[in-house]
Order: sequence, then structure tokens, then C-alpha cells
Amino acid sequence: MRYLFRVMRQFKQGERAATVMDRLAAGYTVKELRLIATHFSEQPWGNADAVIDGERSIAGSKLHEELCEECHEKGGEDQDHEVPRLAGQWPAYLYMQLLDYRDRPDEMPQPDKMRNHLEGLSDFELDALSQFYGEKR
Repeated sequence: MRYLFRVMRQFKQGERAATVMDRLAAGYTVKELRLIATHFSEQPWGNADAVIDGERSIAGSKLHEELCEECHEKGGEDQDHEVPRLAGQWPAYLYMQLLDYRDRPDEMPQPDKMRNHLEGLSDFELDALSQFYGEKR
């Protein structure tokens, strides 16, 4: 709940790059954003029904273990107030987000550790991570 609330508040305050969500969030009060985040946090998780490239997913698994597992535990299944759940997300969405995090770090708030890990990764490696996280678990 806290992660979604924080991100929505960042959209509202213009602290997070967006195409549409910043305009939507601007219409809500902070209290309403908290209610929205609470509502969605109480829903059961539903994995994306995505087709995964097995070879890229294996490469992504290795990258996850090397760079990401410390914060995105259990293969990206864990979520807390600082770290979003990645496992089961749409790979295309994750890839787009990772590209933005790597290429537009000033517009996409993130911990320094995340920024440092993404800095040297290629487009292929970001796609491999997206494929790994997109697998159903």
C-alpha cells in the first residue's frame, strides 16, 4: 500500500515522469490517493498472461541473482513500502520502465543502488530482466 501511495503522490506533485498518470493523480486529494492505494493493496495478485522468451528469461534470472535479489527478493515476488512487486508484471511494461529508469534517472525517482545497477546494463539485459520478472510464479 505504501509504495503505491508514494508513487501516486509523486505523480500528483510532478516528481515522477508520466504521460497521463500525473494528470489523473492531480485530481485527487492526498487522502483519496491513500484510499486508492489501500483498495488496490487489498486485491489478490493477478499475474500478467504474457508470452515469455525462455532464453532471455534465463539470462534475466542470472542478472536478477547478481544485481537485484538483495532488494527484489524471492525472484521479485516480495513487495514492501520501498520496493514494488516485479514478478508477474507485463514484460513490455517492465522493459519500458527499466529503460526510463536507466535513461531518464532525473525524471524517475529511484534509490541510488538501483540507478547504479541499471547504469551499465544494455537494452538486451533490461529486456532479459523484464522477461524473467514477467514469468508467472
